Amino acid sequence: MAALKGDPDRQHAKADRDSLQRVMRDFEDLVLRFETGLLRSLDDHRPDHSARRRDDVRQHACRLAIAELGDKYTRRQIRRSLTAAENMGRRVEQQLHDAGTPAFDDDLRAIHHGYFRLYSTELFDMLGQPTDLRLGTVRFHHVHAHAHTHSSARSSGTPDADADDDADDAPDNRPVSVELALGHQFFVADSLETMPFHSFKLPHQPSLQNRGILSRKPDDAGAFPTYDSWLLFTFLGNGCLKLEIPIEMCADVYGGPLRGRENEEVHFWGVFVDDDAP
Repeated sequence: MAALKGDPDRQHAKADRDSLQRVMRDFEDLVLRFETGLLRSLDDHRPDHSARRRDDVRQHACRLAIAELGDKYTRRQIRRSLTAAENMGRRVEQQLHDAGTPAFDDDLRAIHHGYFRLYSTELFDMLGQPTDLRLGTVRFHHVHAHAHTHSSARSSGTPDADADDDADDAPDNRPVSVELALGHQFFVADSLETMPFHSFKLPHQPSLQNRGILSRKPDDAGAFPTYDSWLLFTFLGNGCLKLEIPIEMCADVYGGPLRGRENEEVHFWGVFVDDDAP
């Protein structure tokens, strides 16, 4: 009997029954709530206590309850997915805190061979947990700013040391451009656009240092927006990063309750996806 009590199949079956019973209770509660409200509203306009009306109201209440229950469990699944990604990022961040001296991370050298998928429970909650929330992705590109210089040097016979090429190829020495897809909008950033006043470089190794770059919409004739559009990245390594986006920028994308707020950042966590991943 002791073995039976520990049977994982029995435990899973019990958990499934409990889950189903909980769903059915939620469903019945919702049906009762909608049915009561509909009947009260109809009686205020035209009292009718016929069985046909009650059946029609019951069916309508069931449809509303199914839709409400679907949204509820969809929100739960979305939150579970967002939380899992954030927890992974937070664990890596904490490990970096604890390590003191970060180790070299090959993932950072391959950062331009993929993109980061973004997650944010903070934004999800700010917007009222919409079931159709579209977050985004961010991709980094190396900019070969000196390619034409090297080409000219070679054609003119000017020495072009291999050491210089190696230095330019180092991840934190080359100019960087960023593509950010957020919601249904698109932003770009180029580290050359703020030089020499501000530089943005990809690190050799994981770091807790924030690295900022100024972004804009490519369809605004190259102009930077009037609101704060600085993106702050923390490259945590192990395929994770943290991104802070100004709330004014998020308000421009998502609107709603974000409008009118300023001097805040919305936190996103990025998980790396290799371009060659299946």
